[in-house]
Amino acid sequence: MWQDYDYQANLHVFSWKDDYFAVDVNSGAVHVLDRPAFLLLSALIENNGDYQQAREKLTRQWPAQVVAEIWQEMVDLHRQGALFTALDPVRVDTGSMALKALCLNAAHACNMNCSYCFAAQGDFGMKPGLMSLEVAKQAVDFLIAHSGGRRHLEIDFFGGEPLLAAGMLKDLVEYCRRLETLHGKEFTFTLTTNALLLDDEVIDWVIANNISVIMSLDGRPKVHDQYRPLKDGAGSYAAIIPRIKAMVAANPVSYYIRGTFTRQNLDFADDCRHILELGFSSLSLEPAVGPDNGYAIQAADLPRVKQEYERLAELLLEYYQSGHKVHFYHFNLDMQQGPCLAKRLTGCGAGVEYLTVTPEGNLYPCHQLVGEEGFLLGNVFQDELDSGIKQLFSTCQVHDKECIRCWARYYCGGGCLAQAYLQNGDIKKPHRVSCEMHRKRVEAAIFLDYYRRRGKICSKKQENYTEV
Repeated sequence: MWQDYDYQANLHVFSWKDDYFAVDVNSGAVHVLDRPAFLLLSALIENNGDYQQAREKLTRQWPAQVVAEIWQEMVDLHRQGALFTALDPVRVDTGSMALKALCLNAAHACNMNCSYCFAAQGDFGMKPGLMSLEVAKQAVDFLIAHSGGRRHLEIDFFGGEPLLAAGMLKDLVEYCRRLETLHGKEFTFTLTTNALLLDDEVIDWVIANNISVIMSLDGRPKVHDQYRPLKDGAGSYAAIIPRIKAMVAANPVSYYIRGTFTRQNLDFADDCRHILELGFSSLSLEPAVGPDNGYAIQAADLPRVKQEYERLAELLLEYYQSGHKVHFYHFNLDMQQGPCLAKRLTGCGAGVEYLTVTPEGNLYPCHQLVGEEGFLLGNVFQDELDSGIKQLFSTCQVHDKECIRCWARYYCGGGCLAQAYLQNGDIKKPHRVSCEMHRKRVEAAIFLDYYRRRGKICSKKQENYTEV
């Protein structure tokens, strides 16, 4: 109907339960449809905008007057800039963006032996070791020096198991606090831990310094113990649960329970239910990705994974309707504001705004690319970064990739660049399996957001949702 409009790339319709939705990709508008409107839009997409063919298909089931009225509503929405909106090939000059975050691999070592670990049981396939305070301080100095006018800076304590270097981390936080006033900066910290070393002293330190915490728990005891054993092969569930509960009870500034599901436990909605029944309300369950090692989700698993995301959405809806506030990471989409433009176009900012530091001070674009040949950006004891690698990442935006024809492109910014490289050898070639899972998660997020705000609970005509 509109010349040169790519209906497949710029419009998406889907059903969930008894409701129908349309996503106008370029405007970000989400429309709640009745069945004939859903069928008309579906027919338009199928026939690449040929209204006559779409109308003829619909008038076999619905009166011509009904179809005409629906079409007029859609034309009106188009005039309002909320439907059939054209692609705006805007770009963001990420190459000029200042550094804002570091992932400190405080430990290339671990006290567990997780079977699916992407980091080769903690050492990333490199020399095991702990980061010294000297290297950590230099990393902070490097961050400040390359942060430009940014006031808010972020540091993630990662590994391996970062609490193996707990003494150094405590000294480093004190160092950062001293630098805040001197340089006009504010630091926020996140600790990712397997929870084995979360004793009272560490918990007090986390609370006193407003450190966000991410704790690993895969779900049901049998599942968790199978994939996250201790070094001696024993399960770790019984050891970590009291520690995680103590951490959450201390009321940290924020927390997430982070689990992983593999192709060997595709009933992960049951693991989510178990985590919720333990009393934890902020969680994520991430798919194991990587080579076909028996754990990573493969294309053959996608039908079951998508079905399980539907089960998970139904589970979370039960909690919402009973008044529980649950935050599931992958379903947390702000449909009213959405991500900033840079995130919509580039994703996480790896290699530009965000870098990872090894215990030796080497810099990589992100933690998943540590040790990968061709991705060493430099070292914190040097002032310059490899301009070629930085340029590669700064020019990797959705408009540079096949993502430009994906309806979910602005919800992920083009997907994980590290996974693209590790699977396909090219950061600009997305990992198809991850993309399929993400598209299903976005649909679930839209469904849940709609139901939480209105749907069966509230009026349909509010905020970002338009009834057609």
